Formats: sequence, C-alpha cells, structure tokens
Amino acid sequence: MSKKINIFDIATRAGVSIATVSRVINDSPLVKEETRQKVLFALKETNYTPNAIAKNLRIERSHTIGFISTGILMCFYNLISKGIEDIARSNKYNVFFCNSDDDPVKEKQYLTALSEKRVDGIILSPTGKNVKLIEDILSFGIPICLFDRSIDELHCDRVTVNNRDASCKAVRYMLDKGYRRIGFISGPVSRGTGKERYDGFVQAFRDAGIPMTEELVAYGNFTLESGVKCTEKLLSAGGFDVLYVANERMAVGALQCLSDRDIRIPRDTGFLMWDDPYWTTLLKPKLSAISQPVYTIGTTAADLIFKRILKGDSYIDKDPIRVTLDAKLIIRESL
Repeated sequence: MSKKINIFDIATRAGVSIATVSRVINDSPLVKEETRQKVLFALKETNYTPNAIAKNLRIERSHTIGFISTGILMCFYNLISKGIEDIARSNKYNVFFCNSDDDPVKEKQYLTALSEKRVDGIILSPTGKNVKLIEDILSFGIPICLFDRSIDELHCDRVTVNNRDASCKAVRYMLDKGYRRIGFISGPVSRGTGKERYDGFVQAFRDAGIPMTEELVAYGNFTLESGVKCTEKLLSAGGFDVLYVANERMAVGALQCLSDRDIRIPRDTGFLMWDDPYWTTLLKPKLSAISQPVYTIGTTAADLIFKRILKGDSYIDKDPIRVTLDAKLIIRESL
C-alpha cells in the first residue's frame, strides 16, 4: 500500500493541504496539535513512510520542470514547447512534456505526477477545473506559471496575449472592408481565451455602430469536430460573406467543411483564423490570420519560472508577474 499512497492522498484523508502534510513530516511547530494528529493518523492508517525525497522536496533541486499543454498536436503548443525547452537547456534543466487534451482528469493526474517527481516548477495551460490542487502545489513551494489561459483567483505568474484587442481590431478591419455577414466560430466563453476573443468580436460591431447578428455566431470547444459542426450550423442559418474562426483546430474543421461543400475562398467567402501555423501560407489561397508571438510565450513563461527557481522567490515574498503579449493581424489572400 505504501507504494501507491502519496502525499496528496494523505492530505485528502486528513482533510488538509499538502503544505500542512509537509510541515508535519518536517516537524514544523506551525501546525496545530489537533491537525498534526489528523495527519499522523492518516500516515499510520496508510502505512505511508515519508522518504528522503519527500522530506527534502524543496531543499534539493531536481533540475527538471514540467510543461502541461491542452493540445500537443497544435503548432501553437509545439512552438511554445520549443521556447520553453531552449530556456530550460540554457539553465541546464530538463523538461517533462505532458498533454492534458483539455481533460481536467488528465490534468490532475499530470499535476500530481509532476509534483511527486519533485519538479522545480510547472508551466501550465489550465483547464480551469483543478484550482484547489494548483493552490496546494503553490503552497507547497513549487512555482507555477500559467500561459495562454488565466485563472484570476490563482496567485501565480502568467503569460497571456491581448485576445480581446486583437480580435476587435481584426473584426473592425473586416467591417471596414465592407463585410457585414461575418460568421464567427467562437471558443467556449466559459474559458478566458474564448470569452476574450468573443468580447473583441462584439466590441468591434459596437464601436462601428453596426448591429451584430447573433445567428452568425456558433460556439465550439476548440476541437476540429466542433469547427465542422459550427460551420455547418452557420451555413444552415443563411451563410456568411466571411468566416472568422477562433483557433487553429476549429479552423481546420471549418476548412474541411467548406471544401466538402465546394465553397471556395475567397471567391465564395472570406476567411480569417486565430493562430498562424506554418501551413496557412502553404495553402492556395494563403490564409489571413491573427498571429500570436508563440515562441516568445514559451520563452517568457520559462524565464518567469526560472526567476522563481534560481532566486528562491515565493509568491508570498513577491507579487505574481503578469505579462501580456501582442497578437497581430496578418492580411493575406483570403480577405
């Protein structure tokens, strides 16, 4: 049993944070006696014996960091991982690469595994469903840097992009070009990036004094399949004279749907996508895109993590750093 139980299980059984379990293991005087006894009981009940690694988790460095993405197949994450790896290698560190598939269960498993592997820091694109676990990891002294997506209640560093402003400017450009039936495939507005890009879309119409047609908005979930379904829905609602898609995977689905229906770009519809993977310039016509500084997102997140690791700064001692990078509209042949 002792091989299966870990410090997170002990914390759950005792009803405390992993930081409290750590304090008990290390005989900290800061723990109330009643709480200490709960933890000791959980340790005894599970026959869990803290080893030297657990005791010295924050004393000795492992010279590894963890990286958890939500979609490792996307060019977006490939370039970010390259930026992280380059900074890590310059600091003589190795990186554990993990893919959550935007699944909170997988994300939880990876967060737990990386913590047990005593990584010195974690760079994470969060699902938003494991806030308590992330808070526990932070309280245990492991720095975390969020990227792409942000969770306001988490007290940690983050690197994001100006999603709202870039989306607004792109839609304003299309309105200025004379497009009026702008079909929009949005990501889920329950997530930061999805909401910000949707808000920018709405703001552009508001600024221009032009009514927005709600039936021309379809809500996907950042997957290829949802891109197909959303495009079919918009076409069934009367079609559009330009289609704006809020991420790479949904854009692939949208292009597949348009191709299957023999709808050609730009003859039959304009096309704009968020993200600018290498293949946008390989297609005919070349696709217009909102380009993010992807590699820089990775290097910036890694720089923030190593500042925490190498200087020993905690989030108690230092306020979190929030970096916002600019995305830019790239006009090509599809608009």
